[in-house]
Amino acid sequence: MQKINALLNRNKRDSDNQFNRLVTQADAHLNLQQFWQAIAPAAISQSSFASSLNNGLLTIFAHNSGVATKIKLSNASLLTQLQNLQKEDPIYRQCKVTGIKVKVQVKSQQKHVTPERRTLSSGAATSLRKLAKDLGDSTLADKLNRLADNA
Repeated sequence: MQKINALLNRNKRDSDNQFNRLVTQADAHLNLQQFWQAIAPAAISQSSFASSLNNGLLTIFAHNSGVATKIKLSNASLLTQLQNLQKEDPIYRQCKVTGIKVKVQVKSQQKHVTPERRTLSSGAATSLRKLAKDLGDSTLADKLNRLADNA
């Protein structure tokens, strides 16, 4: 029984150590993401995320090429803002950024936008009924009347 307890305690220490390293890494990533969101415009920060900071190079993943292009075009101003924030805010002192690298990582699941149901105005419905009446008894007139009724 003592051997099993010793083995379990050793594994517990190893798992605690791994857990602590994982928590530290997650905190660092969260701080890096907050650092990016603090300076990026809302439209850009919602469509991108900070991935890593290695040797002063901040890697940003954009959800599409349009956002990546916008980040690349405003690279100089974003870099200046990051450096100013790093100097001003003590939380971000360790985030020394000298460059921004942008990569495109398309989201695996895009939001499915349900198309907005369009309705006809009453004037358009009246015009369709008048046109259907002028056409007489035909399948097109029936379709126009049905379209006007659904308005």
